[in-house]
Amino acid sequence: MYFARFALILQAKVQNKTEKNVRMLKKYALLACILALLPLVAAHASVEESLPDFARRLLTHIDSLAVKGIDRRYIGVPEKPWQVVLRGNVNKAALDMKSTINDNDIFDLFDGEMNSNYYIRSGLETYLGVWAGYRGYGIGYSRALGGSSEGSLLTLGMTGSCYGVNFRNHHFVTNECEIHDRGNVLGYTVDTTTVSVLASPIHVRSIILDGYYLFNGRRFSYSAAYDQSAYQLRSAGSFMLGGMYYYGHIDYAKPQNMGFIFMMDDVGQMRQWQASIGVGYAYNYVPVKGLLISGMLMPMMTVFNRLTTYRYDTLIKQLFLKDPTTDLDGLIGDGEEPNEEEWMWRDENRYKTTQMSHVTLNFNARASVTYNLGEHAYFNAYGQLYNFRFHHDNNRGNLTEWFVNAALGIRF
Repeated sequence: MYFARFALILQAKVQNKTEKNVRMLKKYALLACILALLPLVAAHASVEESLPDFARRLLTHIDSLAVKGIDRRYIGVPEKPWQVVLRGNVNKAALDMKSTINDNDIFDLFDGEMNSNYYIRSGLETYLGVWAGYRGYGIGYSRALGGSSEGSLLTLGMTGSCYGVNFRNHHFVTNECEIHDRGNVLGYTVDTTTVSVLASPIHVRSIILDGYYLFNGRRFSYSAAYDQSAYQLRSAGSFMLGGMYYYGHIDYAKPQNMGFIFMMDDVGQMRQWQASIGVGYAYNYVPVKGLLISGMLMPMMTVFNRLTTYRYDTLIKQLFLKDPTTDLDGLIGDGEEPNEEEWMWRDENRYKTTQMSHVTLNFNARASVTYNLGEHAYFNAYGQLYNFRFHHDNNRGNLTEWFVNAALGIRF
């Protein structure tokens, strides 16, 4: 009997019915509000007139930063400073988690080592939202419209002529999982790959704060490619110095997932804090007037990498102590389920463990296409790829996330 099959069947025996997380009514309401907002903001020709004096002085200062030190032959600044953007987003996140359990840990059940590889993906999700701002200083929010998982996305941005800061908060919930087990269990050789649905969804949150400095901000505009608060008039490139802060939280610590937790060396939650620095290069190519094609690549080295894990004991270990060969139907009883507190509990001796991981190499890559439809409107599409790695005791893995944005923006 394969252990992976044992864990999955047992997990199915004790799972509760999960709530349906479909909130399509709210999502359609969001879409209606966005569509109603665009013509309203476009009708206001002079928003500044309604602002207090201190706010107008702040906007004047932002105006000066947008043109400070630039070469007007290469970079232009729109006369219309305000922007409202209808943004569609296609997003995919993949969490690759690996665990190794040796025979000393599981009561001589395993002959040697048992290697498990869990590939958890969010599914190809479509988001819809809005972004609003003034010369590259703005905020955006999007919600997933459907698919196999739910998610939300919050973004903040601040860009000047030679600098920029971006904030991204992405949360997704999914229960899709691809499992690859390899090892020896009870005399059987296991080398299987199965696609499973977790009894209780896994929650993944990633928060990213990144900033950059351009060494050629005089002729190269990063904002022209990624927030359209400037124009790139001629082709130019620049080396860039960048920094990134990353926080990740992975949580699947529910009693219904005790088989999954058991195979992850009893880990039910992970939190990671990571800070990286790097040097990269970006280039803006202007083949014809109004069209901009941009690309950026930045390898990054971690200078701070802390990982905290939370471990649990589960009912599965108790069942193995009883008799791992016992028929599954007799382990639970006549369809009766144990109370939740009997399924899983904290391992108080090692519940929370924190360690500093070794230096890792991550990377940040972007590509963008922008077409300006005159002074008042533009179309933009850009994609970005992130990769973050972690390692702790017998667990290791990485989170890879990419997205493609398509945006229709209005300047006023």
